[in-house]
Amino acid sequence: MRKLSLAFVALLILPLSLAAQAGFYPSFQPTRVAEREYNFGLVDWDGGSALLFQWREGLGTARTQFTADLGISDGDGPLNDDGALIIGGSFHYQLMRATADLPFDMVLGAGVGIVSGDRYDAFRIPVGVAIGHRFPLEGKMAVTPFVHPRLSVDRVKTAAGSGTDTNIDVDLGGAFEINERMQVRVSATIGNGDAFGLSFVWLPRGLR
Repeated sequence: MRKLSLAFVALLILPLSLAAQAGFYPSFQPTRVAEREYNFGLVDWDGGSALLFQWREGLGTARTQFTADLGISDGDGPLNDDGALIIGGSFHYQLMRATADLPFDMVLGAGVGIVSGDRYDAFRIPVGVAIGHRFPLEGKMAVTPFVHPRLSVDRVKTAAGSGTDTNIDVDLGGAFEINERMQVRVSATIGNGDAFGLSFVWLPRGLR
């Protein structure tokens, strides 16, 4: 009952929970924290595209993780710019692991991010929670469908002016584990900014 109560509270605070997202792109956040992870993603958003690199590193325990984002975007998307730099960082915490009573993994956290170009600058503070369940397949393969709602406070500056707004985005996707060191992730973002992303993940051994 205690675990179910904690899960119910977590679900109630979904709009006030995780991510390290500097732009309106899928966060590719797994539902379990990583010991070490390098993620290489390609994102399509509103007619534009971006190349994204993410580094996830465990922070000395099995429940905490730091994430750093670095990427570049072309000028055909929502940035309406010749090109933009994406920088982000966040802290993540393993809220719970799947059990027989509650078969979901949940990762909670918060981050900040910047998108900066010649004619567009944005500063974001996104928070949310990634929820999913891992289904083992044959051999070392597995698949994890997930949902990742996020709420963000966004400060945007363009040639026409600047403003601050609160937005809600939700990632729907899945992670396919080829083996314990390689994954492929697919994710679509719906909400204030629509996007689709595909990434390849390499998980070398971490500092722990």
